[in-house]
Amino acid sequence: MYASKSTVAMAVMAGLLMASPSVFAQNAGRGGGIGTQTQGQMGSGTRLQDRDRLSTGSMDRLHDRTQDRTQDRLHDRLYDRLYERDLLRERDRDRIYGGNLMTAAERTEYEQQLHTLATEQERVQYRVEHQHEMQQRAEQRHEHLGAAPSEAQIRAQERARQQERAQIYGYSMMTPQEVARYQAQMGSARTEQERERIRSEHRQQMQERARERGVSPPQ
Repeated sequence: MYASKSTVAMAVMAGLLMASPSVFAQNAGRGGGIGTQTQGQMGSGTRLQDRDRLSTGSMDRLHDRTQDRTQDRLHDRLYDRLYERDLLRERDRDRIYGGNLMTAAERTEYEQQLHTLATEQERVQYRVEHQHEMQQRAEQRHEHLGAAPSEAQIRAQERARQQERAQIYGYSMMTPQEVARYQAQMGSARTEQERERIRSEHRQQMQERARERGVSPPQ
């Protein structure tokens, strides 16, 4: 006994209706999985961007700190050089009678001339004559100079000065400016380690100078 066409059609429709909820649920499940995966990928990408921003920020801060330390070291070196320069100028003015009435070139010439004199008596006589000259200059400029040291005081100063300089390694091969610069560096050194470094570098320089001149290094 065969079913009619209408009966078969109704059965097919009923089967489709019964199957539709599960099909829709599967499709919905697939759609939900895709949505969840997309959200996960977006969250992962956001975290990577945040991490990159944090890493970049850390590198920028590290770069800034490095630059700050470099600038601090440069400032310290510049300060030391300016301090050394000022110290040399002050020593020139204080050590030379009437130094405040002299130009920098005149003070340099005075030191060089004094350095070339071989005996104590020659140095004393040179300084006495210089004092007279500075007193005349002060009188012409209507300026006041303090009392000049006596010949005996000059002689004592020269002896102390020679003893002090004799302790400098290679002193006999140095110019007055190099002696003054070395003393300024030692005077501005802040630690014993820094003073030892200055001595070591100076010693190497004097030994190299002795080799260039073909003489025995200082003992």
